Amino acid sequence: MPVLTVVQWVLYLLLSVSLVMLFALSCNLLGLSIAFIRSRRKPVPPQAAVETAAEIVEYPRVLVQLPAFNEGMLIERAIQAAAMDWPRDRLTIQVLDDSTDGSEALSRRFAEELRLTGVDIEVIHRRDRTGFKAGALANGLLRDDSPYIAVFDADFVPPADFLKRTVPVLMADSELAFVQARWEHLNAGQNMLTRAQAVMLDAHFGVEQSVRFATGMILPFNGTCGVWRRDAIDDAGGWTADTLTEDLDLAIRAHLAGWRAAYLPQVTAAGELPTTLAAWRTQQHRWNKGFAQVARKLLPSVWRSDLPPLFKLALTLEVGQSLFCPLAALCLTTSLSLLWLNAGQQPLALSLLGLIATAMGVFSATTFVTLGQLALGRYPRSAIPLSILAAMTLTSGLILSNSRAVFEAAMGKQSPFVRTPKMGGTGIAPSVRTPRVASTGPTGIPEIVLGSCLFFTMVLREGWYSPLLGTTIIGLAVVGIALLRERWQVMRTEAPVNM
Repeated sequence: MPVLTVVQWVLYLLLSVSLVMLFALSCNLLGLSIAFIRSRRKPVPPQAAVETAAEIVEYPRVLVQLPAFNEGMLIERAIQAAAMDWPRDRLTIQVLDDSTDGSEALSRRFAEELRLTGVDIEVIHRRDRTGFKAGALANGLLRDDSPYIAVFDADFVPPADFLKRTVPVLMADSELAFVQARWEHLNAGQNMLTRAQAVMLDAHFGVEQSVRFATGMILPFNGTCGVWRRDAIDDAGGWTADTLTEDLDLAIRAHLAGWRAAYLPQVTAAGELPTTLAAWRTQQHRWNKGFAQVARKLLPSVWRSDLPPLFKLALTLEVGQSLFCPLAALCLTTSLSLLWLNAGQQPLALSLLGLIATAMGVFSATTFVTLGQLALGRYPRSAIPLSILAAMTLTSGLILSNSRAVFEAAMGKQSPFVRTPKMGGTGIAPSVRTPRVASTGPTGIPEIVLGSCLFFTMVLREGWYSPLLGTTIIGLAVVGIALLRERWQVMRTEAPVNM
């Protein structure tokens, strides 16, 4: 058999495998959507109605942890929000500020102002950021033995009654490791990017988390807006920093240790969404790499556990969502290779598989996101289709960055926890510095180059993959141009100033 023919059939095999796996990931979203619809038609089971309105007879001690890094003025809002409605002699706040830009002084100033009102608050600053966020959380626990731990990222603003609506749930059920509240958004309508993020997060919290909790499946902790039982943290092995999603890591280990978790969609805390493509790209790279790291670390233990097979499969597909971009990249790469090898007409079965996988992907994602909007009563309804289209397009534009993230995780390459930049504060440090041009950061050029190559491919030849190519081309163009524009603005802003 000629070498060229062998190469072609290898490419056909890789393309087929990637399409089947993409189809499976799409079926996961559709399955969650169907389970959500079915659950809405049934009365809420007793175990799902976990929020209690009963008065607390004896208030337990609660520790509120605020991990922070170079937050600037944003930390003021976080510190003020952390002083929730709870007896002052039963509440302790830790500001875990590992800042390197001078923001620690701001944390100390605002903490001192709050301390004068009778709040027990401490700023803990580490010069060695070992373990990053996970290390800061673990270090804070060494200084306090409160039985309940609330965790909030610096860009979230919990309501004053947050603890009174969550801690009683843990007190009423000794088998619960943590309770997770639902995220709301402070700036969902700021631009198209924030609207796209909002609809994706709404689908996760409005559909996915609700289904996982109602069915008893492993419930992820979302890293913020939740309260943990200290015994569960210790029993699961504590916070570890060998993955970039320490929250998901700890939640799975707690479930494997025999603990359960509760999701409270009626309890919300609003957070700030990234407003620039560069910031969102950084966040998505960290999340995708972290999910892949957790899969590599814990899936063997999950499949060896006594969990029901369906629960194991559901968790595998959940962490496997990080494979979407690498699989899509593999589809595009093999298709391009077959084109330039002059492979001729593809086998009919492969073309049908491509059409089915593409149609299933679009249908399942659209259904999943739409249900999230309807479940949370988002208005206006007329804006939902455009937000969904923006979410799908922008996500496809991250194919390079997210694929690299998963590849690094598969290779075992460790990387630092990169904070997602937020705009809630001015970011002004107390020291005066001479601005300099940033030496690192995404330029958008790789996305633009890849998008151009795919465009010429689509022009030269049409096929079943044209919808996938079209969406990816638009996504890469939008993301690439936006990143290039943001980069240019940063360079102009940070240009050297003559003093």
